[in-house]
Amino acid sequence: MSNRVRYYMKEQVQEVLPFLHETYMRIGRFQKNRSPRNEKLLRNAIDELGPKLQKFKSAIQLPKQAYFDAILRDDLSISDRIIALDTAVGAMHIEFLVPRAYSHQESHELKTALEQCRLTDDSLSQVNELADDDRIICRGIPASPGIVWGKAFLWSEDTPDYAIPHQCVLVAQMTRPELVSCIDKIAGIVTDNGGRLCHAAIIALERNVPCVVGTGNATTRLAEGMTVCVDGYTGLIRKE
Repeated sequence: MSNRVRYYMKEQVQEVLPFLHETYMRIGRFQKNRSPRNEKLLRNAIDELGPKLQKFKSAIQLPKQAYFDAILRDDLSISDRIIALDTAVGAMHIEFLVPRAYSHQESHELKTALEQCRLTDDSLSQVNELADDDRIICRGIPASPGIVWGKAFLWSEDTPDYAIPHQCVLVAQMTRPELVSCIDKIAGIVTDNGGRLCHAAIIALERNVPCVVGTGNATTRLAEGMTVCVDGYTGLIRKE
């Protein structure tokens, strides 16, 4: 499935939702009135919620896992912990009604904490193991989580919609907005160019399609009809 949390952890999500709602209500109160009392109540809520979110960490794409650890860092400012929480919850892609948009920017302290979490995280060994896999064809930026197998289809701007096979892995230098009309036919997306905010990444996230962007060489490394695995968690493309 394209989203492990949404499809495989429904019961755990339901268990944690009341704590998420309570914490975000307290974030809202703190944003309106940054009194010491509101900050203390918010810190208490985050302290209670943070450990409950750890169970979801391993199901999230690797670049976002460190945020789950940063939530637990009580030495960080309250603004940094809000950002860490917001990023972690956003990576879960669950239905959540309380607004989660704030104007904070990641501080130097938060960036340092994230690097420390990543350096000590056991998930790094998983990346190293994958990197040694001789089936890896190319690698890029994980833009939409999920793992899917499919036959590669080399797409260009001149490709008509009807020519796109169902459940293919669409491989392109860069996608265009016109592709939205046939996104439901596509199992995965791989591009040569782009970053996490490019068109391919945005539409893939919206439709829960695994996506890897910025490989630099997918269109030359993947042959038409080749069966490949798109890993939207690690950014690796592997052959069968």
